[in-house]
Amino acid sequence: MGEAWLGVVLVHGFNSAATMWEPLRRLIGSDDDLAFVDTLPFAYATGLWAVDPRRRLPGIDTIADSLKEFLDTEAGPYRRLLLISHSQGGLVVQRHLARMTAEGRGADLRRIDRVVMLACPNNGSEIALSLRRPLLRGNLQERELRPLHERVAETQRAVLRDIVHAREVTERTCPIPFSVYAGESDNIVTPASARGTFPDAAVLPGDHPGIARPDSRDHRTYTTLKRLILLASPDAGRPDLRPSQDLRPFPDTFAVVALAERIPDMDDPAFRRTVVSQMRRSLAPDSGFSAAYKEHPRDHLVEIVERCRSHRDARRALLTFRDVITALRPDEAATAELRALIGEHR
Repeated sequence: MGEAWLGVVLVHGFNSAATMWEPLRRLIGSDDDLAFVDTLPFAYATGLWAVDPRRRLPGIDTIADSLKEFLDTEAGPYRRLLLISHSQGGLVVQRHLARMTAEGRGADLRRIDRVVMLACPNNGSEIALSLRRPLLRGNLQERELRPLHERVAETQRAVLRDIVHAREVTERTCPIPFSVYAGESDNIVTPASARGTFPDAAVLPGDHPGIARPDSRDHRTYTTLKRLILLASPDAGRPDLRPSQDLRPFPDTFAVVALAERIPDMDDPAFRRTVVSQMRRSLAPDSGFSAAYKEHPRDHLVEIVERCRSHRDARRALLTFRDVITALRPDEAATAELRALIGEHR
């Protein structure tokens, strides 16, 4: 593992292989900004049909169980994980998360910072459907790629309820932000299917395989993934945002965010906007403050705290964040803990 402490787990799709990630792995491996990252390709058996009659192709449930063991073992040493999937790989990741929360293992998911899905057939794929049905009749994976598959829809509902819209870590829930992308020229998984019902969805250039194979650091898939990786681990990925040597260490971003998430109404976009607005007024005019709005509460809070970190007067900005929260929610236990955490670094 070396000096890396963020594991980026790569999950390929149907009729593909872990080698499909090589262009992305080369770009990440040669990027000095991402020296804290190890890429961890997860491989599983897939194809149109099993050539050897003594073998069969596994279904999504079986692959999800294999992914669970991969995360426990190969990815076990990493403090934090980011999962990137392509196509059917997104269904595998969702099935894993849904099975974990159903088994009461929500707390075991807390080291996953984010899930990124590229061209995932959340609503199925209709490409060559009339041919696929008779030709691939025994293929368990192909069945779940069909439109309106109930098991896929059930899994998606569970993930949205227990992961995407979750507010706290419990046995049955764990809040993890999802970033969902469609390929703008993808005719295998349409943008509507790739978006599904996920709230944070966008489009990247490329066809179905191309969206996951950036060929340069300027490719928008790479710039987008790099941004998300840096967001997942800002302290390691943004050395330019570390505090100057005359200040004591800036509190861990995720420690601050974890406490802030527990404060009532922090999941309300209007409340978070009020926090930013009051911080802006308090820090103006000599050193104003801005933070881009993010739909997922954790993303937005990470953005706010990281904007404090990158502020020209980082200590003052963080104290302003503390003071605004204290004024808005003075009597909450989490507010007191937040004050104590930030107050420890004078």
